[in-house]
Amino acid sequence: MSQTALIHGPAEPLQPQLNGQGPPVRARGAFSGPESPGHRRGRPLGLDKETTRYLAAATQTDLMYAEDVVERVQNERFRALAPAYGADVVVITKWALAAVRRRARRDIILAALFGLSIPLSWAADSVLVVVIMIFISWFVVSWEHWDRIHNTVARKMLRDRFNPDDAPDPPADSDRKRLEKVAERRDGNLVVFSGHSAFIGSGKPIYHRRLVLDVSRGEESEEGDPQDPLEFNSRDLHRALISAFGNQGLGDTKAGLANVFAEERLFVNGLHIQPSSNLLLKHLEPPPTCVGDYYLQVATLHPTPDARTYVCVEMPGWQGQLVVTLFARAVHAGGCLYVEWSFRVLPPLRKEYLQIDKLFEGSAYQQLESSLVTGIRGVLPALLMSPYHVLRNCRRSWAARNEYSRQASQIRRGCVFDYGALPSIREEACGRERHHYFLARDEYMYLLLAQKTLIRAVENFLRDHRVSLGQFNDQVKIIDKSINVNGSGNVIGDNSSATVTGAPKNGE
Repeated sequence: MSQTALIHGPAEPLQPQLNGQGPPVRARGAFSGPESPGHRRGRPLGLDKETTRYLAAATQTDLMYAEDVVERVQNERFRALAPAYGADVVVITKWALAAVRRRARRDIILAALFGLSIPLSWAADSVLVVVIMIFISWFVVSWEHWDRIHNTVARKMLRDRFNPDDAPDPPADSDRKRLEKVAERRDGNLVVFSGHSAFIGSGKPIYHRRLVLDVSRGEESEEGDPQDPLEFNSRDLHRALISAFGNQGLGDTKAGLANVFAEERLFVNGLHIQPSSNLLLKHLEPPPTCVGDYYLQVATLHPTPDARTYVCVEMPGWQGQLVVTLFARAVHAGGCLYVEWSFRVLPPLRKEYLQIDKLFEGSAYQQLESSLVTGIRGVLPALLMSPYHVLRNCRRSWAARNEYSRQASQIRRGCVFDYGALPSIREEACGRERHHYFLARDEYMYLLLAQKTLIRAVENFLRDHRVSLGQFNDQVKIIDKSINVNGSGNVIGDNSSATVTGAPKNGE
């Protein structure tokens, strides 16, 4: 198969299995194990509830953040969506849309009142009309504050009250359809990236290692005679790694870590997915979120500069506040085996996203007082700026439609469009601090356990295929000494740096 077969199509016709539809397809000579990697399980729900709660609350307390979520998720109609490990993007986007709609309604009412006050005050020749308009505006601003902070955040988003199902569905049919596409991304195995950001959405790199082994030499038998190693390919080793991290390995809920998720994913450069390719079958739509076993197999056995398959192991913790992900792949060619793996981490959110923990539901009198005081402070700026805000909202909507039309026209005319994903809203919200001492320790634990599991899986695989382990053992000794810990004793990786708030200075 040629180097461009995966992107531009192989010599024989393809019937791809996209988004779980259609029969699985195998290439000639494909691995025929008992279960196809195309048979996938979804991620358990609720693992990211805490981080989702914080970001959903941020859409209510920070309108600029809500607008950024809508712009990044809803208005990007052609680009792929980056995986958002540790956060439910659909829930956050629903709350962002609700916040933007609420503020837009407030601005429209204030702009109408502002526009009516001028002719009415002139016709009545009295300032009483202006006073009445300001009083009504005060009520509108106070109501918006009460609905946003007290009725939404305090009643629905505190730690013991947050329910992802409470997120309101948008009234527009186009928004609902877009969110259905976004929901598919949660369990997708196709990652379309831009530039050098192959592992988009997975956070910051913390560790990277590789093995290069001569696997043409077999182990000696008990009699001392050299043996020929058993044949294998890169896909066989990928399957062994998934098994080692699955329900019978590190992810065994009885003897391992809970919530470990391991699967193969296809990573493709967004510049090389075009309407004529096999991975973008529908015109003027974003790339699919899932591909079948065939594509994973081709990219594993015949990796290209534009597409290749990795074994991805997610290790989430702290309800989405910590997600460590392992990316590993194997290349078997010419009697040599190349195995590389790297770790990335999504640390906890920045401090400004945690302010909701300082809120609590007050009495009816406290809510009324807070809303009215906020209304008094903000009524004049909100009233005077309301025409600008209405025009700004109209301009943003017009700009989004114009950008969609411009991109669609360019794609139709054959423009090389970059379908690669932008950073996810979870990745953009990452901070540097580990707000809990044990969370920092868990980050270190996930990396050590995952690397040990990977090395043991590779060792067992080579032994089962009668490959000499001499080179392997020598390189593992070097790798075991390669993980560095900084002065605080809590941060892992060769070039990592972070702050652990509240951690003791002298060890444990």
